[in-house]
Amino acid sequence: MQQNTTPVQHDKLAYSIRELSKLVGICERKIYYEIEQGKLKISRIGRRILIRANEIDRWLQEAES
Repeated sequence: MQQNTTPVQHDKLAYSIRELSKLVGICERKIYYEIEQGKLKISRIGRRILIRANEIDRWLQEAES
């Protein structure tokens, strides 16, 4: 079986937790869990938590393997 390694098409450079949840179709709680486990890296701007588009691609590729 061949894996799809094409990155997700991004309209933005970074996404909030809520936006990422909608983008990949999983609940926000699971995203917070992935962050706590160190599997998904975040960037903070003030109090806001953002996940960079390239980090989302890395995280999704890692989840496929």
